[in-house]
Amino acid sequence: MAAVNPSPPPRGTLAPRIWIPVVVLLVGAVVALAVLLVLNGSDDGPGAEPPTPTLGGELRQEVHWHADLALYIRRERYSFDQERFYSTSKDQLSENVHIHEPWDVVVHVHRESTTWWEFFDSLGFELTDTCITLPEGERFCNSDTERLTFILNGVKVDRLAFQDITNIDRVLISFGNESDEELLQRFAEVTTEACILSGLCEERVPPEGIPEEACGGVVCN
Repeated sequence: MAAVNPSPPPRGTLAPRIWIPVVVLLVGAVVALAVLLVLNGSDDGPGAEPPTPTLGGELRQEVHWHADLALYIRRERYSFDQERFYSTSKDQLSENVHIHEPWDVVVHVHRESTTWWEFFDSLGFELTDTCITLPEGERFCNSDTERLTFILNGVKVDRLAFQDITNIDRVLISFGNESDEELLQRFAEVTTEACILSGLCEERVPPEGIPEEACGGVVCN
């Protein structure tokens, strides 16, 4: 009986001897890429968790700035003259921004690009451009009758939470139903002590001098 020759593959298709090696190469390339991705993403070992975002200031320039602050809730001034809000050499609520006794109206900034949100967050507040939540848990948000208002250096601004704190800023934060005229009058009550602590108003330094402050274990003004 004569041998039967296998039928040639239909026109337009590749013979197995051609496409099988191609498939093998493609599968090998995919496996190699997957291995590289796993190795590159596992510097901390198998099962390592992704890093947690922080408010660290290692990439921000060191500074020593001061800003005056007043917070009013429904015409009542909020007092920062409380032990829980003061930073000391032994207990710093934030290395980047804090207040020191007895200067409860002055914010001390030790890293550039420090925002008002960061300052308030370190004290247990939650500040946005429309709401403020106190450490006690009370939350005050914009409504048809009351608003959270910001006055920065004498100018009413719509946003403050993520504004950088700069040297000798004067800030009024007020929640309530006051008129613009009332708010501007209240802004006049914001102190100007930051100018003294920043060394820009030497003529206003009291005869007894400026009390020393403990900032991260070193004495600073």
